[in-house]
Amino acid sequence: MPHGSTAPDVPDLNSLPEHALLTQQQLHRLTGFALITFRIWAAQGRGPKITRVEGRPRYMARDVRAWLESSRVAA
Repeated sequence: MPHGSTAPDVPDLNSLPEHALLTQQQLHRLTGFALITFRIWAAQGRGPKITRVEGRPRYMARDVRAWLESSRVAA
């Protein structure tokens, strides 16, 4: 795989429209955090904002971007 490219099953957050919906599995692949981590964070009111579709958790690309930006620690 060329340097700088991502695996095909990892979404490119920068190229997604702001209303694109991601699953927990896609978010896991994107960030490397375990699936259980997102479930725990959701129960604690942490992590990216959840949008429920038919009762299932989904994450809008814009909310994931905002969460990542707000979680960034200055070095």
